[in-house]
Amino acid sequence: MASVFIILATYLAVWAIICIAWWAFRAERFGITGPPFYLVYRTSRLNDWIARIAAWRPMFWRTVWNLGIVTGVGSMVFIFYELASNLLNLFFRSQQAVSVQPIVPVPGLFVSFETFPYLVFALSIVVITHELSHGIASLAGKVPLKSTGAFFGHVLMGGFVEPDEEKLNQAGEVTKLRVFAAGSYTNLVLGILCIVLLSNFAATMAPFYNVSSSGVSVGSVPTNLPAFSSGVQAGDTVTAINGTRISSISDIMNFMRSVKPGQEVVLGTQRGTFPVRTVADPSNSSHALIGIGGLTNLIVYNPKVAFLSPDFPNVLLHAEYWSSIVLTSVALINMLPMAPFDGDKFLDSALTLFGVKRTKEIRTIANAAAYGILLLNIGLSFLRFGFVRF
Repeated sequence: MASVFIILATYLAVWAIICIAWWAFRAERFGITGPPFYLVYRTSRLNDWIARIAAWRPMFWRTVWNLGIVTGVGSMVFIFYELASNLLNLFFRSQQAVSVQPIVPVPGLFVSFETFPYLVFALSIVVITHELSHGIASLAGKVPLKSTGAFFGHVLMGGFVEPDEEKLNQAGEVTKLRVFAAGSYTNLVLGILCIVLLSNFAATMAPFYNVSSSGVSVGSVPTNLPAFSSGVQAGDTVTAINGTRISSISDIMNFMRSVKPGQEVVLGTQRGTFPVRTVADPSNSSHALIGIGGLTNLIVYNPKVAFLSPDFPNVLLHAEYWSSIVLTSVALINMLPMAPFDGDKFLDSALTLFGVKRTKEIRTIANAAAYGILLLNIGLSFLRFGFVRF
């Protein structure tokens, strides 16, 4: 804990120096604003660059952002359904519920120092691609940009695009829908791409590395299941069960098919062996549970070429993993009809497009429902699962 305070104190000291330098050099003259809470650099120099991208194949961009509208509607419906289903599970079927908790990128407190760089990378990708997409969609719809820039918000960094709000308000509803959906649509597409890459990670590494499995890494050990009381810990690597070699998750699944509830198995790990008395799965009484979760195959990568690092695949794997989580989560949550998220403005434009009356009242109800269902998921997740440190 002392190291955490030292890091925070050092960070605050550096930030104080930055704020003093900003004031001393009157950096606001150069478009830098924000201290002491954040740093923002605004410029119009990037507008032309984004305009050139938007001018390339206008029909292509209209098609892309039209797909974004359809995806935006689907994302809004999907996230509402998923949060509602999970809320019911949290109330009545806790074993089927998943924890919905915000990830606060503060190293040492809410996330580990190992996770922090990957999380910052993922959040930066989210912000940059999200805002760039808004800019391209705006210019493709003939809505000019006021400025572009970069920001540093203590633990977040990225870029932003500011469309001309007056011109955007005067634009057609379809143009508005394209602009409001563009950021989440791009984030979702990139998130799905990361998931596809993750699911085929070993194959993508195979041309450059010799890939072999050497066990299964344990990500979590629930305290109410037998593995915990037997001494198994998160981070252990299972290499054998009852002397049978375990190289992958499928090996564990195949072995456990023949194990009955109440039967003892001996887990072999890098820290030694642990006898575990299995219990019945609450959802299937004939199925035996050990009580280990968050399993991942421990893959060894041996470079085929000398200059390749054996650690690079592991770094890339974690980057893709966190990017997939953050990109898809932000894309879906952002489409909830909650001010100030894009979903609220998207819903307003959609209602106006279809001639729906009393849009203000409908948005107010939608906002209340969205905030309620999200906050209840977060609150009950804390009660059911406790605080999760990533």
